[in-house]
Amino acid sequence: MLENYIKHKSLVPNPGLEHALSAVTELVRPAGVKWLAGGSVGLWLQGVPLNAPPRDIDIYAEQPAASLIHIQLEAWATDEPRWDESGIYASLLSHYEIEGYTLELVGGFEVRTSLADYKVEVEQVLEAAAFEIIPGLKVMPLAHELIFNLLRGRPDRYRAIAAQINAKPDKHIPLLKQIALRRGWSLQQQKEMNKLACLQGWLD
Repeated sequence: MLENYIKHKSLVPNPGLEHALSAVTELVRPAGVKWLAGGSVGLWLQGVPLNAPPRDIDIYAEQPAASLIHIQLEAWATDEPRWDESGIYASLLSHYEIEGYTLELVGGFEVRTSLADYKVEVEQVLEAAAFEIIPGLKVMPLAHELIFNLLRGRPDRYRAIAAQINAKPDKHIPLLKQIALRRGWSLQQQKEMNKLACLQGWLD
């Protein structure tokens, strides 16, 4: 099923990763919780150009959901879930080896920078706007990916994401504005972000 999506969207095939993603989707399904695939995998599945193929799988959930997902994946775990605060990031973090790929499970993800603070709200905000690739596999919206990569200073990522958003601003800008409102970002903070992103319609 995922192979058909890859062909339909004319994406660069990655059979090993496709197999691993399908396996993860089935393994997590019994948890019955909301989660989203993000990072390079999510960008690849949405056609955002990458400098290199994805090397691992990142999935995001709220903290309670992440704990339930861990129960489903415990047989593949390489460590135990722990609250991790490293640099600008804070989250409940755990890792797994599935079908030759490292999976990073991120619960309650927060980013804190001098530009802005960002709390990832999978269940209340992002999941409803997420694109479903195949049944059970949804990817992080590009609005989230843009913010995340702006805050961590990855121009190679945020420029490519911004180009995709600018191609269909009506699809992505409303969520971007919703996130900014929920996080309480000032107009000046948003202007600073958009100096980098150069998005059409963000500050309209």
